[in-house]
Amino acid sequence: MIKYSVIASLLVLTVGQISLISRPINEISFKNYYSLNEFGFETASDVLYQKSAQFGKFIPLSGNTEQMKKFFNALKNSKNQIVKIAHFGDSLIQGDIISEYLREKFQERFGGKGAGFLQIVSNDIKMRQTTKHTYSDDWNYAAIITRNQDRLPFGISGSVAVPKPNSWVKYESTEYLTSTNSFKTIKFYYSNASNSSTIQYTINEKNKTTVTLKPGDNVQELTIDLKTPAKSLEIKFLSGQAPYCYGVSLETGNGVYLDNFPMPGNSGVSLADIPKNIMKDFNDLIGYDLIILTYGANVNSPNKNIFNLYENKMTGIIEEFKNLFPQASILMIGVGDKTMKKGNKFITNPDVPLLLDAQKKIVDKTGIAFWNLWEAMGGENSMDAWVNAAPPLALKDYSHFTQSGGHRVGQLIFDSIMDAYQKFGK
Repeated sequence: MIKYSVIASLLVLTVGQISLISRPINEISFKNYYSLNEFGFETASDVLYQKSAQFGKFIPLSGNTEQMKKFFNALKNSKNQIVKIAHFGDSLIQGDIISEYLREKFQERFGGKGAGFLQIVSNDIKMRQTTKHTYSDDWNYAAIITRNQDRLPFGISGSVAVPKPNSWVKYESTEYLTSTNSFKTIKFYYSNASNSSTIQYTINEKNKTTVTLKPGDNVQELTIDLKTPAKSLEIKFLSGQAPYCYGVSLETGNGVYLDNFPMPGNSGVSLADIPKNIMKDFNDLIGYDLIILTYGANVNSPNKNIFNLYENKMTGIIEEFKNLFPQASILMIGVGDKTMKKGNKFITNPDVPLLLDAQKKIVDKTGIAFWNLWEAMGGENSMDAWVNAAPPLALKDYSHFTQSGGHRVGQLIFDSIMDAYQKFGK
């Protein structure tokens, strides 16, 4: 059995601000359908796809699809350049869910191989299937979803980690998906190093190299190119001034790389807590071509004014993103179906249509593209069918997807983006 632990949160209105109250949901267990082989398909993932394909339906992109041309122009040249996607979201994408399959589909069609950006310390390492991620317990870690008593500057993922001598982090590729089973290029992102700051990196548990980091207050990128594909990377801080460490990107050549930035329990408004200069530094180094925003599940309140407040705050954040990432298209993923129990039935939470209306207003105000997840799932009361599918496509909290459900959503998003891409080509 596999256990998945998820977090649900309430977003409540306080005086002059939005605040979050998190509460744990009981762990949900379900059968590991990824080991099935009795159906006669080529792989277990084929079984899942065949079984899940009956759920959900094609919904085209809406909103200002014209601004997707920035991303589509980059896709046209993916054989000759790196195309970058940043996927920001709440617990719906935690553990690389949705992101992992969307990345796989893009890399199958447009090239690229590797998991993309990975944080130094992360709270979803037990959920993530695409990379085995371990680290020592002595990092000074802070994130948007934690306290930040030392006021450390967050990186683009909404987190930062400061090492002590011999603090280490290790990443190991898995065979879960073809797109992420190896890498040839490592990019390490950090700031606040000195001329004495040194790290040691180890490839495939045997080749050790010591490097002195580049000093400076701006975000720095250390690029390591390997001659042959690697399966594992360990980075250890040795000595000198402790840098702010933001993460690594694992890549292989030109193509598409999708970076998964989950912020569980968040409505998206906390993206404002990432310093603008750091966001700009990351974009100067990485050059994102598409920003995907998957938020909304944590916007709940009996006070209907919360949706107006959310609309205004997210509008401001997206306008800021348009300035920070001027070459990037922006796509908002609408909230999915969330249900509540009424009698013996699970019905759509009445907050969902209010939130969808707020999100559509945000899209209109900011001139970005939109994809309606709620409608793609089947609309009103559809979550119940996803929960009771075989295998289950959603957890029994009636809010979050299983890995197989995430794959189905990823496929639906990819199909909609490719539909718009094909129209753009014509």
